[in-house]
Amino acid sequence: MSPTEKRKAASAASSTEEADPSSSAAKKSRADVTDAETTSDSITDVVSHLHNLLQTKEKELKEREADFDRRVKSFESTHPSIGSDNDVIQLNVGGQTNIAVLRNTLTQFEDSMLAAKFSGRWDDSMEKDRDGNIFVDEDPENFKMLLKFLRMRMKNNNQGGSVPERHRPK
Repeated sequence: MSPTEKRKAASAASSTEEADPSSSAAKKSRADVTDAETTSDSITDVVSHLHNLLQTKEKELKEREADFDRRVKSFESTHPSIGSDNDVIQLNVGGQTNIAVLRNTLTQFEDSMLAAKFSGRWDDSMEKDRDGNIFVDEDPENFKMLLKFLRMRMKNNNQGGSVPERHRPK
């Protein structure tokens, strides 16, 4: 169709719409319904896509969790040294003194360096003497005083008491 013919057709259409406004309104209404149906279809498609994507991601997450659980069990079975609270730990303090102490005595202050060091997690990587005792590079007399305090605190806590004021850290 030539440009002149297009102009004539457009002019004829506009004069028809002017002559019959209800025809124009009907066409516009039908166009609005078609647009709404198209929008509704596209929203349904997007929701369906998102639902499928969510299911896929949930499945992947469950697989990763199962793999993680399997790896944790494998690690725990190959690293049995992670200790329990009642383990007796043999210490070589300062190269002069061998001391046996319960793990929970050393780990009773959860956020302390002692608790971190003797949690059992690091037992395999800690320095040991030739007899297999964990080496603690501290003055034996000072370490004995610390152990005395920790043991007294443990004993008093088990009896429902508290550490006497003179033995509390300042």
